[in-house]
Amino acid sequence: MKIMRSLFLILGAHLFFGISVHAARIALNVMATGKYAQYAEQMIASARTYFCTDHTVRYFVFTDGYVTPAPDVTKIYQKRLGWPHDTLMRFAVYLKNKDLFNDFDYLFAVDADMLFVAPVGSEILSKRVATQHPGFVGKRGTYETNRASAAYVAPQEGKTYFAGGFYGGERESFFSMMETVVANIEQDLHSDYIAIWHDESHLNRYFIDNPPTKILSPSYCYPETWNLPYTKRLLALDKNHHKMRN
Repeated sequence: MKIMRSLFLILGAHLFFGISVHAARIALNVMATGKYAQYAEQMIASARTYFCTDHTVRYFVFTDGYVTPAPDVTKIYQKRLGWPHDTLMRFAVYLKNKDLFNDFDYLFAVDADMLFVAPVGSEILSKRVATQHPGFVGKRGTYETNRASAAYVAPQEGKTYFAGGFYGGERESFFSMMETVVANIEQDLHSDYIAIWHDESHLNRYFIDNPPTKILSPSYCYPETWNLPYTKRLLALDKNHHKMRN
């Protein structure tokens, strides 16, 4: 009787806190072309230690570099497009490969030059997941201000500015976001225009129109050498951006 009561209490707690009692199938997408390919291996190693270890995770690496073959890694060849298209066009790359993810419950996208340093688990699982940008806590972010852009954000819009380094959600919601953002980027490119912060600008426009169901703190995009009042969970590694992009 005590055993049954304990089981009901555990199940009730899981339901109350919105935590699934079943392991989810999660795809972690890593875009690692050009010089960023050097970061892929350590990103995956850190994720194996800390990322959703109670669930089934598979790593999808989009790269023109080498990735050590492993049962939990799928490498998809992706040529380097040059800056800023390497980051701007990642949404289109994910969308083009949509059929690879039919068996997954959740998809997340993470920059290659990041590193998990503490447990990241079921607390991130939701329909639409965004990460608060560490540089704009309590401030209005640098949204796109050109009215001609599909990423344009009016002065009265936008309360929380989100980082492009880590986001995701349920599979259907993830690809609904991809479809909208890709269409908006194509509209800009047709007008020979690129939003101020590329994919991040379009991501923020999308989340204004479709608010995240889960907002993660800057713990999940923590600049490596900063000192912030958050627990370090996912580090954005220091690097020479100009050198990496050229």
